[in-house]
Amino acid sequence: MPANIQSMAYAGKKPWHDLGTEVPHTVRAVDMIRSAGLDWEVEKRPARGAKPVRRSRGQDVFSRYELVRKPSNGLADGEVTLGIVSDQYEPLQNREAFDFFDPIVDRKDAFFETAGALGEGERIWVMAKMPDVIEVVRGDECCKYLLLSNTHTGRGSVIVKFTSVRVVCQNTLMLALEDGQAEFRVRHSRSVTMRLRDTADLIAAATEVYKRTEELFRRMAATQMNGERLADYLERVFPKSDAQKRKDERPPKWVHVERLLEELPDLRLPGVNGTLWAAYNAITRFEDYRQVRDEFDEGRLQRVWFGSGADLKLRALMKAEEVLSAN
Repeated sequence: MPANIQSMAYAGKKPWHDLGTEVPHTVRAVDMIRSAGLDWEVEKRPARGAKPVRRSRGQDVFSRYELVRKPSNGLADGEVTLGIVSDQYEPLQNREAFDFFDPIVDRKDAFFETAGALGEGERIWVMAKMPDVIEVVRGDECCKYLLLSNTHTGRGSVIVKFTSVRVVCQNTLMLALEDGQAEFRVRHSRSVTMRLRDTADLIAAATEVYKRTEELFRRMAATQMNGERLADYLERVFPKSDAQKRKDERPPKWVHVERLLEELPDLRLPGVNGTLWAAYNAITRFEDYRQVRDEFDEGRLQRVWFGSGADLKLRALMKAEEVLSAN
């Protein structure tokens, strides 16, 4: 599959990359795993050439291990080595990641929306959609999502984060939690599965998180941005280089964002046009949809959800809060 997506399933509207297997909104975890092509496991085994360093509980402990993706048919043919880890590393199997969502889906607090794997299975994700929405202004709504991401490379933690997708323009953004963190992380240790169960407290806090988010978005929509205010906000998000300051030049990213503000119909809706909310969404739209290489940018999903794109959107939100505080 292009777009670095190995396999994927989705409920509802077909994704931007036109890939994946469609499933009903009522899909259960076991069927979502199968439809998303995630019905495989990762095995931790001694790495080739590794030597025993000690014994524990009657078994040799090696200096390093490899994480091997086993195909769903269980045969050795088709195995892929995804990473090298220490003896302390504990894989989180795909089915265990879905187990995290089972109680939420059973209570109808959320429904599976998308799930899939990137690359050879190095990263998998599961996204569930909550039933209600945030209405910033009339006709401009944000859906509420819970995203779990896991890597099978030995690098990175299990990540659980809140995201929100704006219905009109399909922007994805990160929401800062009360403690200032953008996400909840769990290390791959022997307690990883039990730690994930503790995130029930995080789910319980979702209502309050989204309540504060709705208040923030509405304040942004009530804040008008004249030329100077818009320039100040863009400078906070995309600071000018020393050369651009000397030449009094506007950075190309400013120009792109300003063009989006003029051209996109959803950013010119009554109550949205000319506001900090529109400026913020123009920045996230620019980041989500900019094309780096070709129509199916190989790193796009990785960048938007987990990499530099996610960092930029969080910075844009934080700088919007600074603008509100300065007024």
